Amino acid sequence: MSSVECPSPSRAELRRNNIKAVARRLFVEHGFHSTGIALIARESGVAVQQLYRDFPSKENIIAAIVEADCKKLTDLASLEQALATKSRDGIMTWLTSATCRQEEESDRLFLEIASEASRNQRISRIFSEVRKTMSENISRAFAGLAGSVSVSAEHRLLAEAFMIVSIGSACTQALHGGNVATASEKLIRCLIDSG
Repeated sequence: MSSVECPSPSRAELRRNNIKAVARRLFVEHGFHSTGIALIARESGVAVQQLYRDFPSKENIIAAIVEADCKKLTDLASLEQALATKSRDGIMTWLTSATCRQEEESDRLFLEIASEASRNQRISRIFSEVRKTMSENISRAFAGLAGSVSVSAEHRLLAEAFMIVSIGSACTQALHGGNVATASEKLIRCLIDSG
């Protein structure tokens, strides 16, 4: 039996990952506008010039954070497998996991990015792309639940409702605290069952 070894991340990858982690924490703690490149550089232990070589702007850091979060959140390999094998349970598991947020920090960061997207065209484009990709994949999942390979207007409508519930849940949790998971899961289960 052979084992596949994953190459260790390069120093540059480790540095960029550190910058993203520090920036994420600072954006949540201080907000996007109050977090400058100098603060990110100081907190991450990276020289300002090097930080600018890795990420030419704060928007580039946000883009990298959003991309990494989306990859974590949208396990597309699982969705593809579930759709290919017509596994209703697999599709439902994917849909449920697409709304699960493991960290309260992610909700606060989401709100910070959404707020910045209302003022910043570049962040708005990033946000819109992520939303479009999520909508397409959730629509495909609802089509799969219905036993269809093609996405209909009804599947897109269910996906939109699904995203509204998910985003509303994140906003409520971040703004008001408490546990909204039970109500959110019930609404999402209703949408999944109608798919």
